[in-house]
Order: sequence, then C-alpha cells, then structure tokens
Amino acid sequence: MAQASRREGLFDATLSTYRDFACAKWLAIGTALGFSDHHRNTSAAALDALLGEWSDRPVGAACEYPSFVSRDGFPLEFSVSWRAGVPEVRVLFESLGPVPSARAAQDAGRALTRSLADRPGVSLDRYLAIEDLFVVDDPRPFRPTVWHSLAYRPGEPPRYKVYLNPQARGRDAVPEVMAAAMGRLGLAPAWSGVAARYAELAAEGHEVEFVALDLADAPGARVKVYFRHTGLVDLDRVAALARTHDPVLAGPAYRDVYGSPALPDNEPMTCLAFRAGAPGPEEANVYLRLPSEVASEADATERVASVLRRFGADHLRYRAVVAALAPRPLESMVGMQELLSFRTASGRPDLGVYFRFAVYDAAVDGVHA
Repeated sequence: MAQASRREGLFDATLSTYRDFACAKWLAIGTALGFSDHHRNTSAAALDALLGEWSDRPVGAACEYPSFVSRDGFPLEFSVSWRAGVPEVRVLFESLGPVPSARAAQDAGRALTRSLADRPGVSLDRYLAIEDLFVVDDPRPFRPTVWHSLAYRPGEPPRYKVYLNPQARGRDAVPEVMAAAMGRLGLAPAWSGVAARYAELAAEGHEVEFVALDLADAPGARVKVYFRHTGLVDLDRVAALARTHDPVLAGPAYRDVYGSPALPDNEPMTCLAFRAGAPGPEEANVYLRLPSEVASEADATERVASVLRRFGADHLRYRAVVAALAPRPLESMVGMQELLSFRTASGRPDLGVYFRFAVYDAAVDGVHA
C-alpha cells in the first residue's frame, strides 16, 4: 500500500530534553481530552517525578541508545484508553543509563522500580520475587530491558506498571522462565493451560515477548503476558484462552482496521491478563497494528474513529488528541498511531490508541517494536 510519508523523522525534538518532550505531549493529550487544570497539573507532576535524571539529557539528532520501545529507537510511547467510556492517559518508557548500553538501561530500570517502593498503593513484592528471572549480566541490545508505565484517570491516583523480557535468557528458555515466574507469583494453575499449548502456539507464530506487573497492593493487580504474532494469524487464537474474550464482539473492530478476512501479517499482539485466584487468564487485549495497513494518518484516524463510534467511545475527543499531537497534516504522514487495542472484558469493550513519536531519520536494525 502506498503511504503518505516514511514513518521515521516525523517529530523534531533535537533541541528538547526527553523530559520536556514527554511532559509537553502529556499535557497536550490531557488538554485534548478535556482534563481540568487540576488533573493536567497533578498528572504532569506525577510524570515529572517518575522520569529519572536520564530524561534531562537532550534528545539530539541521533539516537543515543536505540530502545526497543519504538522502531527508530526513541524510548517513549504514549497511549489513550477508554474504559467504560472514561479516558485514561498513559506513557510507557525505557530508562536510559549513563552509557548507551543495554546493561545500563537494565540497571536504570531496576533502580527506578526500587525508587517507587514508598509511593501510595505501590507494592514491589511480586516484582522482587521474580526479577532475577528476567535480568541477565549481558542483555542483548535493541531488546526490552526493564520498562515502566504510568497511567492516569481523573479522580484516581496514578498507577504504575513494570515490563520485563521473558526472552532475556533466549527464546528457548521462555517456557522455563514463565513456569518459574508464574509459580513464584502463585499463578501456576492459571498458567498451566497456556503452558500446555505454548509449543504449538510458538510454532504457529505466537510467541511470548513481554511480561508486565501492576505495581499495586490491590487484590485485582494483574500479571500481563504479551504475545507477538508473526505471519498470517488468527487474531482470536491466543485471545480465546481468556475467559472474557468475545470473538463475535471483536470481529467488527478487526474488520474496521484490517478489512475482511482479518488475517493480518504485520505483527499484531495479544495480552493475556492473570489475577490471583482465577483458574486461567481473565482478559485478553488484542493490539491491531496500523502503519502498514493505512495510507496516511488521516486514514488511520478514520479507521480508529469507526471502532470508537461503534462501541460508544468519544471519537471527537480522540480526534482532538490526534490533532494536538500531529506535527504535520494528517494526509501527509503515517506512523504516529501505532496500535489500536481492543478488550472485551464487559459488554462495552475497552479501547486504546498507542502513539509513537519517530524523531530519528531511520529505523534501527533489529527493532520490531
């Protein structure tokens, strides 16, 4: 499909620091969503307090350390989700170390996790129980290390999540790593059904690539396991393992984004969410990848808006977010909107849109985020 423009080099951040860039985008999203001054300022302060000293370095014209967060190596991604129609703004990032290496990024991520221990509602118990399974002495470059996210909904306290790499010890070790982690977390029975199918799923192109933990002491805190899908895939293959996934409800969203039949070959993803006490995965979030499917950001916006309208989310606020973030006319660019997520946890699906800010001129070899 012919595209409006390459997806790299869309944003000029040469003269900005990572912190200033992140806070500016965060405030722009909050304004577009209609957050009050209080909620914009409160949430921006939470973001500012979360970003470490590394974020005060300039973004620059060349990639300092190529992060797996984005195709061009930029270490930040933003998203907006609608749960029961209420918007939430989120940021995912990889902390950069004092030197441009995977080990330095991993160490910075581990240190940031520990720094969150005293924040209200935060618990590190589950993270500390499994950290050693996901960190190595010599992590591979251009792969996930220890990442973090911040999520904010007006009227609620900030929520934090940590992301880990189950392939840190190699792809062949993933089943063993996952079995050990889920066992330590008390989720071995819930994981057993997925584990029994893992070899078959991996052979079909469904591989575990991330594990995420809610850093919370709440009873409903989740462990999230992310599968990346390669090749022509059935989008419900992994999602159907979750108790609440509804392929009939999801089907129209797939068609709005991919057309029919919905057999994408652009590495979509599925996340299975596990909670203590449940016999298996409770929820599935399917991530539909956009850039290779659309002719421009205008095209992507119409496809996403179609899904939002279909399920009662505020497509006008969504359009305002896109307009606030776009550095040029939507018809002339592609690649800012990376993913549309869809979760049928209830009768009204939860939806999310993920924004990536390509600031460098080329993709990084080996990065397929």
